[in-house]
Amino acid sequence: MMEMIAALALASAHQDGADPRLDLFRQACLPHRQDMAAAAQALARDGWDAVAEDDHAELSGTLARARAVAVDPDLQMENVFSVWGRTVDGRRYYVVLNRLTAVLAEAEDTDGDGILQEWEERDVLSLMGCGLWDFEADAAVNAEAVTAWVGAEPVQTVDLPGQIQAGTWNVHALYPGTGEIHVGFIPDGSPYVAETRFSGVSITMSTWLPEPTDAVE
Repeated sequence: MMEMIAALALASAHQDGADPRLDLFRQACLPHRQDMAAAAQALARDGWDAVAEDDHAELSGTLARARAVAVDPDLQMENVFSVWGRTVDGRRYYVVLNRLTAVLAEAEDTDGDGILQEWEERDVLSLMGCGLWDFEADAAVNAEAVTAWVGAEPVQTVDLPGQIQAGTWNVHALYPGTGEIHVGFIPDGSPYVAETRFSGVSITMSTWLPEPTDAVE
C-alpha cells in the first residue's frame, strides 16, 4: 500500500512539471541532514530497505570511487556509509548516507604554558552527505524544478549533450550548514562513465555537522 501511494504521488508530481527524483531526494535527505542515525530511521519508516553495496553494479562502483577520492594520507579520517534501496512504480532508486570525519589537528600545548587554549584544542572536521541515485535514468532532472525550489539560478552548469549535464545550486541561505546541491546526469555511453563509475542521475549534498556523531551500521 505504501509503495502504491508513493507511486501515485510521484506520478502526480511529474504531471505538474516537477521531477519525482527531486521529490524523493528532498524527502530522504533534508529532514535530518545533520543527524545520520535519524535519517536512517526515517528512511526505514518511509519504505526504504538497507541494502548491500553490491545491490547494483554501478552502486558498488560509485561507492568505491567515493572512498578512493575521500582519502588524505596526512589526516586521520573515517568515512562511514549507510546504503538504502527502494522500488517505486517499477523503478529502483538508491539513497546513500555518509559521515566523513577528519582530524585536522590533535590537541597540543603549542606555547608550553601548561594550559590548553581554545586554539590548541583538537580540531575535527565532520560532514554528513546524502545523495539519491537513479542508475536507470535516461533523462536529466528538470533544472527548472530545482531552481523553483531553491529560489535561485544555478551557480554552475555543464551542458554537453550525450556526455554530461550538471548543475550546482547554492542553498546555504535556505539550509544553513549545507553549502551546495549538485545535480547531474550521465547517459549510457558517455566518456564520463569510466571516471564516475556510473551512468544515470545523481543528486547530492553535504552538510557540516556541529560535532562528530555515532556511526550508523
